Amino acid sequence: MASHSSTVVPPPVQLLVLSSPAPLLVLSSYSPRLISSIMTKLTALFFIAAATMATIGSAAPVATSTPITVTSIPTSTSAVVPSAVATADVTTSKSDPEITANDAFSSAVTHSGRATWFEGSYGACNINWNGNSEPIVALNAHQMGEQSWGNPVCGRKVRITNTANGKSVVARIVDKCPGDECAWGSLDLSPAAFISLGGELAMGVLSIKWNYI
Repeated sequence: MASHSSTVVPPPVQLLVLSSPAPLLVLSSYSPRLISSIMTKLTALFFIAAATMATIGSAAPVATSTPITVTSIPTSTSAVVPSAVATADVTTSKSDPEITANDAFSSAVTHSGRATWFEGSYGACNINWNGNSEPIVALNAHQMGEQSWGNPVCGRKVRITNTANGKSVVARIVDKCPGDECAWGSLDLSPAAFISLGGELAMGVLSIKWNYI
């Protein structure tokens, strides 16, 4: 009987390589030479990875922020706003022509009209007077208004000037002259006021200008 030699074939080698989180790599039925080559490469990769991780771990920490030094700029306090500028002055002088031109009772407004005279001793302002000795005035109803007693012009003084000769007199408002007798700007005077302007009672009418004082 002829003898023969049998070749022993090693059983398949199964090698499990775990690399989280990669799936399992199963090596099966490969030659030992191929498996050795693969293991050599895997070992080299392992050492390279380990060296890299060690280098990263030993590196100096990277600063996350760089502190910035801010130098404060001093605020100047030398400029002081005067109180007269900071707070608006809402008080307007009555001498302002733009204001007084629209104020019928302002001393800066000059009125003009005719002067007549009358006799009496009591009138619309509830004031008694002696017209023969005191210069008094009955203001025309147009400028005095409907109110009589308690009217703000009652007792006010006016300076009256005769435009013909320049003579003037200061008289007190005590009465109201009806609108159909005295036009706007006209005054009805006591005999004492009329004569002080250089007028004659027989003449009866003077051309005048006047203003409140």
